[in-house]
Amino acid sequence: MFRIKFAAVCLLAVFSFLAAGCGANVAATVNGKTITSAQLEEEVNNAKKMLEQRGVRFDAKEGQQMLDLLRQQVLDQLIREELLLQEASRLKIEPTDKQVEEEIKKFRGEFESEAKYKQFLAANGLSEPKLKDYVKKGLAVQAVQEKALQNLEKVSEAKAKEYYDQNKDTFTVPEQFQVRQILIPIVGEGQKAQVEAKVEAANILARLKKGEDFAALAKEKAQGAASAAELYTFSRGETDPELEKAAAALKPGEISPEPVKTGYGYHLLKLEKVIPAQVKPFPEVKDEITAFLEDQAKQKAFADYLADLKSKAAIEIKLKEKNSGVSGDK
Repeated sequence: MFRIKFAAVCLLAVFSFLAAGCGANVAATVNGKTITSAQLEEEVNNAKKMLEQRGVRFDAKEGQQMLDLLRQQVLDQLIREELLLQEASRLKIEPTDKQVEEEIKKFRGEFESEAKYKQFLAANGLSEPKLKDYVKKGLAVQAVQEKALQNLEKVSEAKAKEYYDQNKDTFTVPEQFQVRQILIPIVGEGQKAQVEAKVEAANILARLKKGEDFAALAKEKAQGAASAAELYTFSRGETDPELEKAAAALKPGEISPEPVKTGYGYHLLKLEKVIPAQVKPFPEVKDEITAFLEDQAKQKAFADYLADLKSKAAIEIKLKEKNSGVSGDK
């Protein structure tokens, strides 16, 4: 969470720290270092495109407000990144060309081909030099983040246990049904396909009522690589409502009296057992709690670290709030 992921640096491309051109409008200054309006708008547009690809609409009634908020968030991010880059310079942290090349090599390896990689660069307006610049500065920021968190104390078992005792509801597993099923899928369309599947389910049910073994029949009728004879365990709300209703009506060892129809076809269920609601024991969740508490501690420590850098910095927001929605320290 606190590492500047290379993929994120490349995909988002939100950290544009190119030198300001002569006479360019200024969005903000950080200890005398300029963030231009052009830089800001470029990163806002990049972020906007990505959000639009995820279904966010900026042409709706609240579109301008959303865009103003996005601009504020991007400028805040640029300021934070500039602070961290200046701190990296102060600490004499500078990634080597080899480190940069290794990161780029890892990223290139995620693409099916070199052509796909080049296509990604072109689609995101990235040249090779610009990509290297992003990666180098991203690695520098990452190193500062790691240095800021290096002295954090480990979460003790006693602290984890205290959290567990105070939040047992979080670790409660609800009642579960453990069943076996035989699924007869509806092959094709129309009434005929429905009837054929239903008749097949009725025939299997008749064999079960005569005493044939459910697991053996389930294995016989299983389709595909996964065996339908495997146990299936679910809590309420985790499966098809009709299956849940049928399972809840059975006692352990009982078979559904009628085939249960869902969008997948016709199901025959056998309830193996009902697992009562229970609280997971502490040893089972200790590592999960420890990781959660450490993550919280890192978030707080890094937020405090950034706040300290910001309090000592000379930051001036040049954009007018009425035009940009951006506010900040002066």
